Amino acid sequence: MNLSKTIRIPKSEIPAHLTIESNGDTLPLAYLKGRNASAVFSVVDSDGDIIKHAHRWLHHLSASIGISVSEKTVEQYGNSVRYLCNWIELEKPYKNLKVNETLEVLSRKDITNWHNHSKDFRNTGNTTLHAREVAVKLFLTWLTTLDGGKHRGLINSPWGRDNNLPYVIKKGAPRSPKHITSDEIISILKSLHSECERCMFHTQYDTGLRISELLSLRSGDLPPQSMYQDQNFEFVPLYIQGSKGRAGQAKERISVISRAVLNRIRKYHSTLEYRTAAAWRINDPDKPVFLTSNGLKWSVRNAQKQFKAAVRRSGVSDDFSSHWMRHGTAFSVLTSNIGKDYQDKILTIKSMLGHANVRTTEIYTQISPAILSKLNTEGQKQNRFAEAGRIRSETYLPPLKHQEKRGKYDR
Repeated sequence: MNLSKTIRIPKSEIPAHLTIESNGDTLPLAYLKGRNASAVFSVVDSDGDIIKHAHRWLHHLSASIGISVSEKTVEQYGNSVRYLCNWIELEKPYKNLKVNETLEVLSRKDITNWHNHSKDFRNTGNTTLHAREVAVKLFLTWLTTLDGGKHRGLINSPWGRDNNLPYVIKKGAPRSPKHITSDEIISILKSLHSECERCMFHTQYDTGLRISELLSLRSGDLPPQSMYQDQNFEFVPLYIQGSKGRAGQAKERISVISRAVLNRIRKYHSTLEYRTAAAWRINDPDKPVFLTSNGLKWSVRNAQKQFKAAVRRSGVSDDFSSHWMRHGTAFSVLTSNIGKDYQDKILTIKSMLGHANVRTTEIYTQISPAILSKLNTEGQKQNRFAEAGRIRSETYLPPLKHQEKRGKYDR
């Protein structure tokens, strides 16, 4: 059975005037605001008919993209509502009502049954279910407003008349970070088939960047070449246009990058493959630091796919994701010679990982100062610069040994 789907139309493909007809109703598809037009989102049922309440809510949210919400948030909210609509189509909690009509009468019992179905048949975890419920609560609450058409009454809210009832699914406790060793990093990097990919993920481990921040790095963001060879610098500041600002707006922050990794990037940039990428001038400051084998900007999905393939080839735990590299960065700093004391290390990690609150950083660093002091006796502290050099020397892949062919790999 075909279930409801989320429609996403990139802003580059949106005509100036466009409507969609569904069940005889004409609905606006785009919220256009000059050059600030954003992607358009909608939800359709298994018959291809637009679920009007969901469509209008996403249309309403899209008007605030870049102001109070990001485009990615709107897409995630749309997917959460889609999962609910899938369940409605499958289970039909109200036999004589269509999906749109069912959304107007959903009760707390229905929300509970939806969660139970997701757990039993989709093996969905509580953290994911809670995030979906947050989106659905916003959606159903909007349906009680004048903008939402007052299709629901506050008195019938699944979360109580005054929203005084807790979520059906409580927010999960933060997961403990995974301790990553440099040997595991080396094993994974060796399983990647091109120097570009090895250099890219080595950079992530070295700097603690999010994958989106890593792929958004431009040549002009790198420190000046005079720092590449200067022996006085083991680590230098790296200015990053972050990916976690409010409403999807980038916020600048500072991490640090080792001279060993900078030199590895410089060597990659000197290759014919990188210098002659057709879509970019040789010294274009806007040229991405890392390019695919076809000379294009990496997508997050493609980079994560190649990383997971390398994890499987390496024999490291299959749960290992590129985000774990940030855990590795945190633990590497904690057990290193960076900083005078525990507090210095925590603040360094906070800056490198781009956390707004030090409490978030402490989730990555669940080691008490007392235990850390025993681990970090002089002579046992790891030299991060030496570690970066070792990873580089053991994983560097000369161009002639690449196994990559037009983006495909030998498995």
